[in-house]
Amino acid sequence: MNFNTAHVSAFIAFSLWGLFPIYWKMLAEVPAWDLFGHRLLLSFVTLFFILTFRSKLKLVADIWRNPKQRLLLILSAGLISSNWLMYIYAVNTNRILEASMGYFMNPLFNVFMGRIILKEQLRSTQWPSIILAFLAMVIIAIQSDINHVPWLAILLSVSFAMYGLIRKVVHVGSMEGLAFETSVMIVPVLIAWFFQPSTPATVFSILPPWKLGLLATSGIVTSIPLILFAYSAKRLSFSTLGFFQYLSPSLKFVCGLLIFHEPLSDERLLVFFLIWIALGWYTAESYYEMSKLKRGR
Repeated sequence: MNFNTAHVSAFIAFSLWGLFPIYWKMLAEVPAWDLFGHRLLLSFVTLFFILTFRSKLKLVADIWRNPKQRLLLILSAGLISSNWLMYIYAVNTNRILEASMGYFMNPLFNVFMGRIILKEQLRSTQWPSIILAFLAMVIIAIQSDINHVPWLAILLSVSFAMYGLIRKVVHVGSMEGLAFETSVMIVPVLIAWFFQPSTPATVFSILPPWKLGLLATSGIVTSIPLILFAYSAKRLSFSTLGFFQYLSPSLKFVCGLLIFHEPLSDERLLVFFLIWIALGWYTAESYYEMSKLKRGR
């Protein structure tokens, strides 16, 4: 596999994630917890079927025997599971635009974390994009009271940035790593489901047959972009990965505003505007630097 393949993988993964609101909206009558639970269970089944077919199930057992990998992927399992649940909740409660805001902030979080934690070099001309994103966060804090702070946006952004960081530094294959993560969460989720008003069988009384078939594909729908993301996260710099991530929130924004007609206040529009400027600056600066390198060859 070459460097170009990693770019294509990232592009497909984030484009698919950007269109997911359409998929989850078709299952809106199912409570968020139930959708999350079925998504996790079906992802678990899908991944283990694929790994068994490819005779790679042993690789998941190898992760369990490696203390460092095991600890890191248990942490990443909790992060991605909470991210899934919050995202489904955002779609079900008509907060797709807020979810979009979180994922717009995520690329800039990645750039910042890549510099602070991974010691990736950040050019001085890239700092304005980070500062603009920070300014957007300050505006959110000033303009929102405690009941209107976009907690979902912030938590979605931070949880996925931390998940991407872990998947970059842990040295396991994308598919077996995700299979391990889903296996870790199965028992806690089933225990938690026991305390919910619904059960795993509740969906059969809620959904018509064609929607049950749609729900049955959630394992594949979930697994494909995550596998592609994990593959690209290991091969691209954390800053470059952040550049690709703007695809997902852009498509989510289109879905929320133009397809599902969610309201957008002037204050939130200002925050979006600042984040878009920051992303535009970062994109233009990166393109300029790449052009300089090509001219210097």
